[in-house]
Amino acid sequence: MKNMTKSKLSNALWVLPLFLVASCSASQRDEAEIIFKCHAEQPKSIDVVINKMDNTFKLEQFNIASSKLANTTLISDVSKSSFHRSLATEHSITFTHGDSEVIVSDYYSEELNMITKETSVTIQKNGKKEYWLCDDSGFSKLGSIEDF
Repeated sequence: MKNMTKSKLSNALWVLPLFLVASCSASQRDEAEIIFKCHAEQPKSIDVVINKMDNTFKLEQFNIASSKLANTTLISDVSKSSFHRSLATEHSITFTHGDSEVIVSDYYSEELNMITKETSVTIQKNGKKEYWLCDDSGFSKLGSIEDF
């Protein structure tokens, strides 16, 4: 009886880590990572959040002046670009829907002995552009994404 209890306990202790590894792997796979976040008040209030999940990018949140973008699943195309020159780097992702584009960017420069770090959102529609410079609460991981 004592050996049987010891055997069941050792089997349980051996199998338990396998369940923990499997559940951790599953939760990591299913979890979206925020790669870009922006809030700005000028020229009008805007909130943008972009998630990455299994190499898919989604415009998760897009609010302008308290109005939400309807049906973000209608976005048809996503592209990334990067620009590098001595002491300056810019990364951007463009979401396209019909004749509209939402471009999120991060810019980093050490030119002229000044460090400049900015995140921004640009909307282009029918030849018109609107531009927002994100406040200090914004962040970007665009540079960590390989071009696609």
